[in-house]
Amino acid sequence: MARNKAFEPEERLEKAKCLFWQKGYNATSMQDLVDTMGLNRGSIYDTYGDKHSLFLQCLRSYTEGMFEDYRKVAEETKSPIKAIEKIIKKAAIRTVEEEKTCMGVKSTFELGSVDEEVHALLKQNTSNLTALLKDLLKKAQKAEEISNKRDPAMLANFVVSNFTGFWQTFLVYGDGELVQQQAEFLIKSIKK
Repeated sequence: MARNKAFEPEERLEKAKCLFWQKGYNATSMQDLVDTMGLNRGSIYDTYGDKHSLFLQCLRSYTEGMFEDYRKVAEETKSPIKAIEKIIKKAAIRTVEEEKTCMGVKSTFELGSVDEEVHALLKQNTSNLTALLKDLLKKAQKAEEISNKRDPAMLANFVVSNFTGFWQTFLVYGDGELVQQQAEFLIKSIKK
């Protein structure tokens, strides 16, 4: 008869995610995971698989959570341009409040070019966010909130690439005000 787990798998996954987010994949050892998750190696392997499988679950949880936050903003805001503004500001505020680089961006630079599964997951997440913004930009054009002469696909890619700039700026300078200024400038550049 199978035993019930004596721990909450999602809670322990969250602990692993925070550790990977802080240290990155390569700098996180199995012993770090054992210590942080409060589980023995056997429980980790039985529940999550190996270190790489656990990392992919953590990265997926992180990217899906961020995307869901942005999707909710888009869904709950009547004006498409206001939804875009809120998403941009949310990305900037999240950067400052979390005081660390986005786990997706960190993983992109650490593993995106050498790990096909990480690359595929990050590419899908970026494509989802870009598609969400592109749809909002098209709606903003129809509502005459931005010029019809602007290319929604290019603008959406531009916005997403600027999110990486927020995280890089905060990592290098630790200046939340500068990140907020970048967000405001990005919003103004979309409306031109």
